[in-house]
Amino acid sequence: MQKNDRTHFILSPGRLRRQDNNLYFDKFDEDLSVCATKILPINAIDEVYILARVEMDSYTLAFLADNNVLLHFFSPYGSFRGNFFPNTSNSVNKSGFVLLQQLRAFDDSVKRLYIAREITRAHILNDAMNCKKHGVSFDISPHIAALEGATTIAQIMAAEGAFQKLYYEKWNEIITDQKSFKFTVRSKRPPADKINSFISYINTRIYNVCLSEIYKTELDPRIGFLHEPNYRALSLHLDIAEIFKPILGDTLIFTMLNRREITAKDFETNAGRIKFSNEAVQKIEIKIIGKLTEQVEVAGQKLTWRQVIRREANRLKKCICEDAPYEGFVWR
Repeated sequence: MQKNDRTHFILSPGRLRRQDNNLYFDKFDEDLSVCATKILPINAIDEVYILARVEMDSYTLAFLADNNVLLHFFSPYGSFRGNFFPNTSNSVNKSGFVLLQQLRAFDDSVKRLYIAREITRAHILNDAMNCKKHGVSFDISPHIAALEGATTIAQIMAAEGAFQKLYYEKWNEIITDQKSFKFTVRSKRPPADKINSFISYINTRIYNVCLSEIYKTELDPRIGFLHEPNYRALSLHLDIAEIFKPILGDTLIFTMLNRREITAKDFETNAGRIKFSNEAVQKIEIKIIGKLTEQVEVAGQKLTWRQVIRREANRLKKCICEDAPYEGFVWR
């Protein structure tokens, strides 16, 4: 189990329970007997990521809700399965005004298109910056032109999809281990190979970080602008993650593969499905934690990457509620 800066990752089977005014994790051995117990100080936790079989009762869930702690659940293969969101008098997301403005912006085809285009523009520019930093040439002008000419959300998604396909092809010029991690085609649910498994795991982590930071604002995560909310429970975090996946996710993948911090030996196959070993998950989480707590200068302020994501959500809120101009964050 890795701990850092108000976040916990549970990688081993066990039980999460409340005792007095704190949270405890009882680790189970192979016989499902308690072999170790660790205290998780409730005041030091914002969210818990559960990547193993964990027992808990309603008493514990109510305690987490009262303390505004989010739970993120994953399958044994690392696939995201759902969230537990507090909904108490202590919860942040309680502004009826912001919700109404967000719905009005979604229903305003001009404003929605504007926001979706700016999110996609930032995504393309951040992807292109990754290529530039690795000395890989990539002419994005046709894709920016297609984005500018888009008059519907479907056309924006099509422009982004065409660009993303070519961007992933550029990965073979960035990643040195082409024997184990050559990119051919993007595949999900389940990922078909090791590179897709790595991408899916990292992207899921970024989605959940964005979701957690949105939760700390007054925006409603159910109402997205680029991604349709109609057939999914939550969508706004997918929008914001488009901006930060290149900056936080892709760069981490490139670094860990090219430094051989992750190799083919870090993957396991179970019932035909590829997943990371627990040791690999720990290595990746240490890197993610380090990145999210790294301080960078943005608009004259020293912020962690978590704070930059929250700042982006608040900038979007200002656009929605105050009609302020919005440009998606681009890291140079």
